[in-house]
Amino acid sequence: MNNFCNKDRSFLTTTTANKKPLGLILVEAGLISISQVELALQEQKECGLKIGEILVLHGWIKQETVDFFADKWLKLVQQPEKKPLLYYFKEAALLDEDQIAILTKLQQFQQKKVRFHNLATERGYIKRRTVDFFLANLFNIYNPQAISLVKPFEIFKKYSKGETDFRKSDLRQAPLMGVTLKNVNLSGSNCRKINFNSANLSNSSFIQVNLSRADLSKAILTQVNFTQSRFKKANLQDAHLERANFTKALLKEANLTGAYLLKADFSDACLEGAQLPSEYSYDVYYNKNTRFDINFDPQQASWIRKD
Repeated sequence: MNNFCNKDRSFLTTTTANKKPLGLILVEAGLISISQVELALQEQKECGLKIGEILVLHGWIKQETVDFFADKWLKLVQQPEKKPLLYYFKEAALLDEDQIAILTKLQQFQQKKVRFHNLATERGYIKRRTVDFFLANLFNIYNPQAISLVKPFEIFKKYSKGETDFRKSDLRQAPLMGVTLKNVNLSGSNCRKINFNSANLSNSSFIQVNLSRADLSKAILTQVNFTQSRFKKANLQDAHLERANFTKALLKEANLTGAYLLKADFSDACLEGAQLPSEYSYDVYYNKNTRFDINFDPQQASWIRKD
């Protein structure tokens, strides 16, 4: 990142005042990921560039797109008269002339009328989330299944400044793949269907957290306290769970295949219907109150009973 700091900044975006930070707008529009914002926030502390500048220098987003949201977006949202959706996609450099020509031809050959933006998403030119963002903010047409990313963005901004207490956060369905949130306290939070795939959450507190149907596959969860948390149908495949505490946790139908459970503690936990390998070559702990699937024998799997 240091080489970025030495570049001529005259061509870079200067973010205008807005109700929301530019990074949050770009995340909500589906144009960058939260993990990219996380990295940009870390690098921002080293050289003081703006978030948009860092994202452009990494090649994650076009300069024209950053300029559109930094300089034009708020004015366009506030204008009472709106233009066709295609106009905004062109202005934001989200569709080029060749793509527009292809989509126009496709639209002409459709037996039933198909909206231009639907064809664009079908062709993979624009994400569905991006279309939903423009429809909601410009035309007040909302997708009831759309996910708010305001809270996740706030957490990462505070985390980059050294804060770690995020108890009782609502992070349902948040796409937090590959992020780093070490030594944080998310106890009492609702993380149902959250995507923590490949995230690093080591040494954190997740006491009484709803992680039902969450994706924690390949996540680093070393010494995380999951006491009394719910993991119903959660995916923990290939997760690193060394010394994780699952005391009184509910792991019904959770997938733990390939998970590294060295010295993980499942005392008083419920593992009914959970997917577990039949043998372990290291110590995993349970007690007399731990409930297993009928097809899993902890003694035969070389688990160690604590009582």
